[in-house]
Amino acid sequence: MTKEKLKKLFEHISDRGFTKASGFKIRDFEPGNVILEVAPKEELTQFLGYVHAGVVTGLADHAAGAAYASVLPEGKACMTIELKINFMKPAQGEKLAAEARVVSAGGTIGVVQSDVYGETDGERVLCATSLITLRSVSV
Repeated sequence: MTKEKLKKLFEHISDRGFTKASGFKIRDFEPGNVILEVAPKEELTQFLGYVHAGVVTGLADHAAGAAYASVLPEGKACMTIELKINFMKPAQGEKLAAEARVVSAGGTIGVVQSDVYGETDGERVLCATSLITLRSVSV
């Protein structure tokens, strides 16, 4: 599958449910490396005004799924089977960006590291780092 076809497929997948409601967008899409971003809005914050940990986790997870899916053969998709995340700083900024890179791309199981940064005026702060294991499935 071409890079452009993969990107269009992923945009279609992202245009529904939680990812659509959250406003996740593709910033960069290369096979094995994906950057997603979201502009925080009040509906995504917790009681202290920071972006909710569930949104940060969802952004990291969705980027990881896109990164692994981008290296799978046509007719395959993936689903998360394990996720470990460490929160480093409160998630805040004009945008949050999840940078996901495939660490291991097996035919059945893949492992992806996904880091989430808060970005304001060109400054970036690491908010969370995660290691996500995904399983390839036929579609």
